[in-house]
Amino acid sequence: MDNQYPSQCLSLLQKMDGNWSVRAQVKYHEELNSQYQFDETQKDFRDDLLPFKDHPYYLQASEKVKNKILSCGWLIYNRKTVDIELKLINPVCNHIISERIPGTEDETIQQIASDTLVDESYHVKLVNKACSITQKHRGLQSLKLPEFHIVSEMSRALECCTETWQKIIVQLVTAIVSELLISDYLKLLADDMTIQPINRITVDTHRRDELAHSSIFKNLTKCIYSQLNEEEKKFFDDMLPKPVCWFGNMELDVWEAILKQIGFPQAEKMIAECKLNPINLKQIDYTGVTALAEELGILECDRGFDSFARQGLLN
Repeated sequence: MDNQYPSQCLSLLQKMDGNWSVRAQVKYHEELNSQYQFDETQKDFRDDLLPFKDHPYYLQASEKVKNKILSCGWLIYNRKTVDIELKLINPVCNHIISERIPGTEDETIQQIASDTLVDESYHVKLVNKACSITQKHRGLQSLKLPEFHIVSEMSRALECCTETWQKIIVQLVTAIVSELLISDYLKLLADDMTIQPINRITVDTHRRDELAHSSIFKNLTKCIYSQLNEEEKKFFDDMLPKPVCWFGNMELDVWEAILKQIGFPQAEKMIAECKLNPINLKQIDYTGVTALAEELGILECDRGFDSFARQGLLN
């Protein structure tokens, strides 16, 4: 394998590693929690982000029930980010630190993976605190969330692998896509002044770090990809579109479980009707993933963004 990394990628990673102590927003999470109080009168989430927002059963519900569902939406939104960080990002950082991924032996790459692990640990603490506040104020302490779609789909993909290197690439690709998509996912609430203030500030704080992680993982990918052999590259290429669709899944199974727990009538029927279109690619901006694919030479520019993302549905 060629030991030369793509031009500028390693220097950009070195710069970001050097700036970590300044840019790491979540270091200030204790200050965040002390500055903002919970406002009982504010909604916790946005109606338009609910997968059943236009369904008659939801529209006919009382404001009290709708507000409870919105609180559940906030918890689902955040627990998904925790699952992504604990089950998708952290294992890949550990693989990098353990030098189990080709092209990750460089000291800068090792250090920035360590920085990212610290960031993600703070994120989990930040988000868990925000969820705990909501559960306490809204009486939702007993809610139990099932596994999210992106995690279960990655697990199924891992079960289909016959080689250890294939499993590592599945984890790597899922983490890359998640880091490139999550800042846009967080942006859905980070700028929304109509929701619970502490919720918005929590998401905005989280997103500031994830914007840096997006750049980190983009450059890490280029360094790693340049060190893969042809068989590994082919497997990487085939896998890359799939997590886009896993991420874009509307988590209807999670919603059905939650709606049943809070006693929402006709929950099963409403969710069954929503399952006719379980993936919403319009709600996420995956141009960063397709741009990366173009830079790696995986995607021809004239194929367009939709053909790439929808390849994940077909494969």
